[in-house]
Amino acid sequence: MDKAELPKIKILLEAINKIFDFTKGMKSVEDLTSNIMAWDAVKMNLVVIYETDLKIDPDFKKKYNKVDWDQIKDNKPILESTYLGFDSDEIWKAIQNKMPQFKKQIEEIL
Repeated sequence: MDKAELPKIKILLEAINKIFDFTKGMKSVEDLTSNIMAWDAVKMNLVVIYETDLKIDPDFKKKYNKVDWDQIKDNKPILESTYLGFDSDEIWKAIQNKMPQFKKQIEEIL
């Protein structure tokens, strides 16, 4: 592994783990959005994931092409709505349906 990219990958995994910690035991998007601190923490960590992804070398991403890097970029519209309001339903779906696999892919790099 490229040593310069290792800290960025660790940041991704840390943000993913925090999101899972913040949403542990929650059963619905309403559970998440009604907990203001968890909701804000999840949103912030999604931004961390997005911003960190922008800093990862494209050659590194090509080397580790089993990771669905595009899912981060594809979720940009959700994050761009930061200033207008996050789409809580889409975020909840991403946490439930996409993030477990993404976490596994990142762990495989490490």
